[in-house]
Amino acid sequence: MSDKKLDGGYEGNVPDDFFIPASGIEETDRALFNLFNKTIPFQVKVDNKPKMVPVVFATGERFALTRRKSPMRDRNNALILPIISIRRTTLDHGPSQGGYKTAIAYRNQQSYVIRKRLDPRDRDYQKIINKLRLKNQSNVAARSHFDSNDISPGNIAKVGKIASRRNDNNLSFLDDPSGDLLKNKIGENIFEIITVPYPKFVAIDYEVVFWTQYMQHMNQMIEMLFSFFSGQGHDFLIESEDGYQYVAFLKPSLTSADNLTDFSSDERIVRYTFNMTVPTYILAQQHEGLPQPFRKFISAPQIEFGYHQVSTEVKTVNGSPDGDRDLNKFILNDVQNINVRGQTPTTRGQGSERLLDTIVDPFTGEKSKRWVKIKTRNQRSGETVASSRIVVDLETQFDTVLDEDN
Repeated sequence: MSDKKLDGGYEGNVPDDFFIPASGIEETDRALFNLFNKTIPFQVKVDNKPKMVPVVFATGERFALTRRKSPMRDRNNALILPIISIRRTTLDHGPSQGGYKTAIAYRNQQSYVIRKRLDPRDRDYQKIINKLRLKNQSNVAARSHFDSNDISPGNIAKVGKIASRRNDNNLSFLDDPSGDLLKNKIGENIFEIITVPYPKFVAIDYEVVFWTQYMQHMNQMIEMLFSFFSGQGHDFLIESEDGYQYVAFLKPSLTSADNLTDFSSDERIVRYTFNMTVPTYILAQQHEGLPQPFRKFISAPQIEFGYHQVSTEVKTVNGSPDGDRDLNKFILNDVQNINVRGQTPTTRGQGSERLLDTIVDPFTGEKSKRWVKIKTRNQRSGETVASSRIVVDLETQFDTVLDEDN
């Protein structure tokens, strides 16, 4: 079992050449505002001239005005009619999303892949594997580029040429049978994968109010609203200025609140109120205090499988991942990280197995035994390595990892 901590979506390297705009609450507010302000052409006739109906997003003082029975007025105390006011009411972050579910499905993962592209190092990798089986190009590995054949299939590259002992198309005697040297064959490549933390979902409710002075104007605005449904249902496809799309659902009822019964002393006001719900998502936010959301990972085009031989007893380190740590293990050493089994984490080239190591004191001749880690990679630093730690490579196999789309 793994001793790693849970992935929070912010692990990995930050790319320095990638950016996408964010999607969040403000972007959703603006998308719904643009639905009434730009997408639906609300117009009425005033003095036989068409007039665009202004739209306001009611916040602060405007919010207080829309909650009153009287509409807004200008600085000359004249009514601003007709007008459309929008205000945000509630945010539902539960799984049901206000009964409309989510725009993107919930998943048991912490990151969301948004881009997959060839890594800059793939160009050098393609020169080594010679996917197109080129024979006469100096900067591409080929069998004829070996200067010596002491080790099969060859060793020591010729001056100014590239050679590799990988058992791939670089060692082929035959040309590509397809003959198509310009084909875009994606498969054995090094890919750069860009991810962001998985979106957080929230359903936002809005209250929309239509204000007019005449019932005829109100009828026209309501009919125009119904005429712009995006599909068979009572909903609208809205889009943010950065291209993110959402669906705005119109609630079933439109409630009337006018003063037709007592407008003898007041100016005539016709008002209809209705609610809309927009399931949205918070993605790639880049506010101050938040870590950079973009992360990049490099794929491995080949996986190495090796067979090793050792000259002593081998044991595996087993135990419950919730086992007790041996806090006295490093009492005379510098501070070191240990896993839940009380062991130091393995480094690259080391397995989880332990070898029985016998050390002979050169002065007293006494023998001592201890379990040590397997050291499969010789760093050539010149230190003496005990015989039980020497690992002989019996065989190494490379399994090519192809792109899932090919």
